[in-house]
Amino acid sequence: MLTSSMLGNDSNEIDVALPEEQAEAQKLRETAAVQRKKRRRRISKVEPEKERIPYHTEPAPPPSPADPKPNTDSPSALAAEAYQWIRQRSAEMLEQTDTAVQPKPEEFVNPVEMITEPEPIAIPTAVERHDPLERVQAAEQAQQQRKRQEEQRKLHMIEAAEQYRAETAAAKPIVKRQLRRAERVWQKTAKAVQAEQQQPKIDRRLAIVNSVCCLALVFGIAAAALMLERPTVSEIENRNLAAMPEFSVSNYLAGKYTAGISEWYDDTVPHRETFKHWTAKLRQMMGWHKTGATIHGDVPIVQETTTTAVTTIDPALSVTTTAATGTTTTTTTVPEDDGGELSNSILIHNKRGIMLYGGNETIGEGYAMSVNQFKAALGEQVQVYSMVVPTPCSFYTPEKFQYLVTSEEKAIGYIASRLDGVKHVDAYGALEQHADEPIFMRTDHHWSALGAFYAAETFSEVARVPFARMSSYTKVEKEGYVGTLYGYSGDITLKENPETFFYYVPSAQYTTTYYNRSMGGKHQRSLLLDLTNIKPASWYLVYMGSDDLVCHVQTEVKNSRKLAIFKDSYGNALVPWLTSSFEEIYVIDVRYFEPNAITFLQERGVTDVLFAMNSFSASGANARKIDTIRTQ
Repeated sequence: MLTSSMLGNDSNEIDVALPEEQAEAQKLRETAAVQRKKRRRRISKVEPEKERIPYHTEPAPPPSPADPKPNTDSPSALAAEAYQWIRQRSAEMLEQTDTAVQPKPEEFVNPVEMITEPEPIAIPTAVERHDPLERVQAAEQAQQQRKRQEEQRKLHMIEAAEQYRAETAAAKPIVKRQLRRAERVWQKTAKAVQAEQQQPKIDRRLAIVNSVCCLALVFGIAAAALMLERPTVSEIENRNLAAMPEFSVSNYLAGKYTAGISEWYDDTVPHRETFKHWTAKLRQMMGWHKTGATIHGDVPIVQETTTTAVTTIDPALSVTTTAATGTTTTTTTVPEDDGGELSNSILIHNKRGIMLYGGNETIGEGYAMSVNQFKAALGEQVQVYSMVVPTPCSFYTPEKFQYLVTSEEKAIGYIASRLDGVKHVDAYGALEQHADEPIFMRTDHHWSALGAFYAAETFSEVARVPFARMSSYTKVEKEGYVGTLYGYSGDITLKENPETFFYYVPSAQYTTTYYNRSMGGKHQRSLLLDLTNIKPASWYLVYMGSDDLVCHVQTEVKNSRKLAIFKDSYGNALVPWLTSSFEEIYVIDVRYFEPNAITFLQERGVTDVLFAMNSFSASGANARKIDTIRTQ
């Protein structure tokens, strides 16, 4: 820095100064000398003829008369040069200071604009200052202050940018959600418009596809029904299916031929068992079995009818029967199956199938008459027995459904009262004593081997023949049995609740010979079939394997008693229990036997004849078959 003595106007001496001040003063002198030389050379080149113009922009004050003539090489002159240079430099710095950053247009919004500009620094002008050093110092301070303001401005800008980024980051999720929502709305609207525009075309295509599918389904089912193998036997219904009728002109003209074809076509649908199963599953899924009981088929309607005295006379046998006069309770009968021993009116309750009996007390009149005529035709040398077996409805129908059935006990009792020379076997009383035991199957319309045992025991007492105890038999059990009641009702409750099937193998020795319906095709095989490779629905066929074959059992019993059992399928279960009671046993199903029954029995020397069938058979079509096999 320069000292005050260096800037004096009347002193030729330099005061003693600090080393820093001396160095700075020397620099100023050197700089001033260089500037002066350059200026002189420039002036001499440009205007050599003109009078030299002093460098100073302001005229130097006139010298005082007392002052000596100024010396340009003296320290005072050098100070003057420095003064001029400092003044010029200060003016440049003031121009830079006065140049402010112009603001951006108002329409452009930027966070930086929110920063408040610092107040400009008031720097004294050269006129206000007389000390060059102070002016230099002031300029330096102003420059430093501007730097600080610039730094502060940058900090403000950085903070504003950070705040902008933070606010932008916070707004991004909201904006994205709004964009996604708007995109979804737009897409939904666009799809709706597009779907509305394309709907007529889609409807036409769907109509074409539906038509093609329906036609393919119809023709496919028709082709499958014609080309696939048709079943002849229903295992779950335990019956032979309808057969293709034979053509004859009389049947065709009467309409029987076409009706037979329709029946055959409907009854022998390929894979009928599979269709019945899926139909039952569909009913379950549709909620048809929400209650504790379900009725399948027609519900019997009880009505009062008045009967008059009717006398029937058979001229050949001189047998007279008379029906009582009075009012009786009858019910409409329900359709019967081909076998005539099963009703399609079935109650499903507590996982058990119950056939609803709709016969009145006198409905068994025809059965009793037919049996009496058999006795009359065979004469006194042959003993005839009648065993009408009740069904589960007599023992397991709930009280609230009793109005759906009539009394089998009364019907059987009425039959017993109409028998003439025929011994009655009270199967109802024998079964009633053991109703809490499994004497009937839950899923099948047949009785069980245990129920047949109690009935056979009662028969042996009436016939006065020996009878083997149950302990001499071997019990065989098989799990997973679902019988005929599921096949007829299609109730999935029975399908999903199978039962245990059991039978008893006798220890007595015997041989079994089988014949066809016309007593041809003789062959031997076991009385009880091996069920290993037989489907569960057919396990009741363990007894002799079929209903339409004539079975001849020869035992080791030597009592000269030969028994013929005319039966429906209920009678099959009786045979094993009688292998220790009779010397020979003939088992004949009244529905399929072709020879004349009276001649057949007489030729073989039969001593005992047992008619064994359930109450539905005795009250229905099977009772009429008794007369058929007697007279054919």
